Amino acid sequence: MGIEKDYLMRQLMMLFEVIQRILGYRKKGEKGKAQEEIKYFYKCLKIERNVEEMSIEDLIEYLEKEKKLSNEQFEMVALVLKEQGELEDMPINKNNFFRKAYFMLNKADRESTSFSMDRQMKLTELKNYLN
Repeated sequence: MGIEKDYLMRQLMMLFEVIQRILGYRKKGEKGKAQEEIKYFYKCLKIERNVEEMSIEDLIEYLEKEKKLSNEQFEMVALVLKEQGELEDMPINKNNFFRKAYFMLNKADRESTSFSMDRQMKLTELKNYLN
C-alpha cells in the first residue's frame, strides 16, 4: 500500500507541474506549446479517448469506471479542461470545455474530504463563464 501511495503522490506532483506549464504557456500566448502539454497530460493518465468529443456523462463514466482516477486526478482533469476552454477560439467549443470542467470539478468537490477555497473559486469562475 505504501508503494502505491508514493506512486500516486509522485504522479500527482508531476501532473501538477504539467498544469503549471499549461497555465504559463497560455498566459504567454503560446497556444501550441500549451496544447502539446495538454496532450502530454492526457498521455500521462493514459486517457486515449478524445475528451472533446465525449458527452459529460460518458467522460465522467470513462474516467471513473474505466480509468479509475482518484478524486485528485479527476480535479486535475477538470482544470485541464478549463484551460482547454481558455485556449479555444470558437465559443461553442469553449462552452463545451467549460461545461465539462464545471461538472467534473463539482463532482470532485462533492466527493472530496477536504474543503478547498481554490476549488470553490474555480467553480464560481466556471459558473460565471456558463451564465
